[in-house]
Amino acid sequence: MKNRLFVYTASLLIMLQFPILLQAAIYPSSYNIVYHRISLTVDPGVSGAISSGSVTTYFTTTAASVSQVGFDFDSRMNVSTVFYHGSSLATYTFSADVITINFPSALAPMGKLDSVTINFSGTPAAPATSIPSGYNYVSNSIYTLGEAFTGSTWWPCKDSLVDKIDSVDLIITSPIAYRAAGNGVVTETVTGPNRTCTWKTRHPIATYMINFAVADYVNYPFTATSLGHTVTVMNYLHAADNNTTYKSALNVLTSIMPAYATLLNTDYPFYDEKYGTAECGTGWGALEVQSMTFIDRTQYGGGGAVLAHELAHQWFGDKLTTNDWHQIWLNEGFAQYFQQVIFPEQLQSAATAASQRSSLKNSVNSSSTTYCSNISNCDNIFFGAGNAQPYEKGAMTVSMLRSWLGETPFFTALYNYLNAPGLAYNFTSVDSLQKYMQAQTPNNLANFFTAWVNQQGRVTYTVNYQYVAGGAYIQLIQAPTVSGAGYFDMPVPIEFKNSTGLDTTVVLVDRGGKLYNSVTGYTYNSNTFYVPLSATPTVAPVLDPNSNVLAASSSVNNSTTLSTLITLPLYFTDLAVTGFGNQATLSWHITSDVPVASLDVEKSADGSKFSAAARQLPQMPAGNGYDGSWQDRQVINGLNYYRVRVNKQAGGYFYSPVKIYNSHADAHIGTYPNPVTGSCLLQLPAGFSNKDINLKIYSVAGVLADERDLHTGSQLTVSFDSFTAGIYQLVLTDKVGSQLQTRIVKQ
Repeated sequence: MKNRLFVYTASLLIMLQFPILLQAAIYPSSYNIVYHRISLTVDPGVSGAISSGSVTTYFTTTAASVSQVGFDFDSRMNVSTVFYHGSSLATYTFSADVITINFPSALAPMGKLDSVTINFSGTPAAPATSIPSGYNYVSNSIYTLGEAFTGSTWWPCKDSLVDKIDSVDLIITSPIAYRAAGNGVVTETVTGPNRTCTWKTRHPIATYMINFAVADYVNYPFTATSLGHTVTVMNYLHAADNNTTYKSALNVLTSIMPAYATLLNTDYPFYDEKYGTAECGTGWGALEVQSMTFIDRTQYGGGGAVLAHELAHQWFGDKLTTNDWHQIWLNEGFAQYFQQVIFPEQLQSAATAASQRSSLKNSVNSSSTTYCSNISNCDNIFFGAGNAQPYEKGAMTVSMLRSWLGETPFFTALYNYLNAPGLAYNFTSVDSLQKYMQAQTPNNLANFFTAWVNQQGRVTYTVNYQYVAGGAYIQLIQAPTVSGAGYFDMPVPIEFKNSTGLDTTVVLVDRGGKLYNSVTGYTYNSNTFYVPLSATPTVAPVLDPNSNVLAASSSVNNSTTLSTLITLPLYFTDLAVTGFGNQATLSWHITSDVPVASLDVEKSADGSKFSAAARQLPQMPAGNGYDGSWQDRQVINGLNYYRVRVNKQAGGYFYSPVKIYNSHADAHIGTYPNPVTGSCLLQLPAGFSNKDINLKIYSVAGVLADERDLHTGSQLTVSFDSFTAGIYQLVLTDKVGSQLQTRIVKQ
C-alpha cells in the first residue's frame, strides 16, 4: 500500500503496541509539568544506544495531597537511579512501561512545586510499524519522531494531550563529528572529542513535539520575516546533501513564512526562537517538530509543497495542538489546506491554485470520515482504516467553512481562534474551532460540524433552475453518497453566466434542506431560493465551479415552475434585547419584499408559550427596511423570552429569532477591594447565571485588555497583577446572554 506520508507528508500519528501507549500518563490529574531538563549521550557512529540519560522534571501538584507520580517509559530501557531532593530514592517501581515514584511523604498543599531526576540508559526499541514513529537509528544518524505517544520509547515523560510543558532544555552530547537538532535556541560547546548541543525552548510544548536528531549536519542558515520580525531559519543538512539543490529548495521558506503570517495576521509562533528543518532518514515524510521540522531527504522538492505543509503546522498543530488523536484533522486538515490551497493561492499561479483545489476535492472518497475512529496504530490512521481521511476531508472541511463564512469573517475567525487567551499555545478541540467560526456567521454551524466531522461520505445535488429577468430561481435536492449518512449542512457555491458579461458566483447555505443566504441568513424556509442578479443568465448554472465544497451535481435541469413554489421573502438582519434590572429594550431591523401590515412583539416566561405584548404599525412599503424598538417596563424576575411576529398585508406572517433577557432583583456587582492592587473579588447578584460566564476587561479607551471564560459560582476572583494603573470596565455575560458591568480602579 502506498505510504500516504510520502505523497502528502504530514505529522506522524502512532500508538505502538506497548501497554504504556494505551495508558499514557497514569497520573495526569495529580501534577502538571513545568520544566524538563533532558540530557543524553549518544554516538550514532557506533550504535543507537543512549549510553547515559537523565531527565529532571519540575512539576506542580494539582491535588491537595500527592503521594506518587508516574512517568511513561518503555520497560525495556534501564533505570539506574531516581533522585529526589538530592538523594537517591528507593521507593519507586518500573514495570508495565510506567515508572511510579512514591514520595517519602505526601506533597501538600495543592500547587506545590517539586522535582525528581531519573537516570537511565539503553537502546530504545525501533518503531514497530511501517511509519517510523519513535526512536530511529540508521548508520551515523539518530532521529526521534514522537507523534503520537512514542516519546516514552526513549525518555521518561508524561505522554499525554492534557499537559503542555512550559519550558524544556534538551542537552545532547555526541562525538564532535556530529551535531544535534532540536527545539528552540541552541548553544554548542566542544570539550575534547565531544560536542554538546543544548537546545532551550521557552514556549509551551506538547510531549510528542520534543524531539532530537543527531547526524553529520551542516547548517544552512538564512532569515525570513514575520509581521516585521526577522526570524532565524536553521537548516541542518547531511554533509553529502549540503549543495545547491537542497539549498534552493529550502529558500522558498523566505516567501512562505511572511505570506502565512500576513494572511493570518498572526506572527510565526516561535519567531523569538527560530524556525528550521533537519534532514532525517528517507522514505517516510516529515514531522512538524516544534520550531524545527524533521524531514526525509526525498521531500525537499515538489516546488515547496511539503515545506508549505509543515510550516503551516507551526500555527496549526504546534501553537494550537489537538487534544484528541481522534480529531487529528485539527492539525492535519489545516496543514493540508494550507499546502494545497493557501500556498498555491499566495505564491503560485492561478492555474496551479485551481488544479490543486480540484485535486484536493477529488482525493476525498465517497465514504470517507474526518474523524479517526481507529487510533490503535499509525498505519490505521494514515492508511485510512475505517475510511478516515483527516488530511483530505479535514482540509475540505476547512475549505467549506471559508466558503460559508466568506473571506473576511473566515480569517477573522482564524485570528481569534489562534490568539484566544487560554487557547493559544495550548490544546484545542473541535468545540473551540466551532466557537470562533460560529461567532462570524448568523447561521448555526452545529450540524455542519457534526455532519462533516462524524458522518461518512459527501453529497450530490439535483440542481433545478429557472431564469427570469435579472434573477434566477434555484432548487437544490441533496442526496448523500453513503446511504443513511444523514443530512449535511453546507455552503453551496453556484456560478451564473451569460454571453454579455455576467459572471458571478453566489453562495447559498443548505441547512437541513432549507436554503439560506450565507451573509444575511435570510431564507424562504424551503429548498428553493431566488437570487437577484445584475443581468439574466443564459448558461446553465454550475455547482461549485472552484472545487471549494464536497458536493457535485448529479443533474442540472431547466424548469418553468420554480417561481410558483415560493413567495418573496421577508427576513431579519438583527433583533437585540438589552436592559438593566426590571427594564428591557428590544430593537430590530427588518427588510421585506412584500408590504407589511403590522409587527407584534411577543413575550414568554418559558420560551414556548408566547403572548402578544405590543403591536406596531410600520406602514412599510415593499423593498424598504425598517428599524424599530420597544421597551418592556414590566419584565419578570429571571428569564424573559422575546420574539417579533411580522404580519404581511397579503396574509401570513414570519417570526424573528427568539432572544432572552435575564433580569435581576439586584443587578449590582459587588467589588472588593476597589481600588485594587492585586486581586479583586466580584460578588454576582442573585439570579445571574453561576457558571459559563464570559468576562471581558476594557481599558478606559475602550480597548479590550483581556478576555476569560469562567466556570465558577457566585463569587469570582480576578487578578489585576499584570495590569497597569488605570480605570477598567468589566463586562460579564452569562450563558443566556445577560450582561452585567462594573468599573475597577487599578492602583
